[in-house]
Amino acid sequence: MRDVKKLIVMVVMVAAVLSACASTDVQKTSNAQNATAHDFTLPDSNGKPVKLSDVLKDYRGAVIAFYPKDDSRN
Repeated sequence: MRDVKKLIVMVVMVAAVLSACASTDVQKTSNAQNATAHDFTLPDSNGKPVKLSDVLKDYRGAVIAFYPKDDSRN
């Protein structure tokens, strides 16, 4: 019975911490977070052109990853 009480207390404490973290308002420290990128078009992994403005219609943001083509020679 004592272990059950400890478990309940632990669950309540974790829930309180998670609730406090979720309600914390994060203050923005940089103006760059609100900057708008110029609209551009890049090919996707299949070579199909993708426009940034089209992606932002469906999503809140976009990540652009640049990497070499598996170190293959052209």
